[in-house]
Amino acid sequence: MKNASFSTYDVKSCCENENKLGINFRKGKHYVGWFIKNEKKICRITVPPGRKSIGKGLYRTMAFQLKLTTNQFDELLDCPLAKDGYEEILREKGLINDNPK
Repeated sequence: MKNASFSTYDVKSCCENENKLGINFRKGKHYVGWFIKNEKKICRITVPPGRKSIGKGLYRTMAFQLKLTTNQFDELLDCPLAKDGYEEILREKGLINDNPK
């Protein structure tokens, strides 16, 4: 787990990047955004504002919200995991259906 290597700003920036997840955040007390595929909301992530360091619990929670393990979340933030790889993980978990009804 590489939570000490990343700030909340890093997580938000990574999630907003079109090559990664392409999430659009709504600003409130926290940033809240949805990963959307085929016009269907798949999973939601909440990110605290600012550039704060991330504790272990928050790091695990953000990974869980994106339906990832902490190792997969590390890869997402480190860059080896792109949008296609993330969508494949969600397909394996049965959260994305490529044949919408």
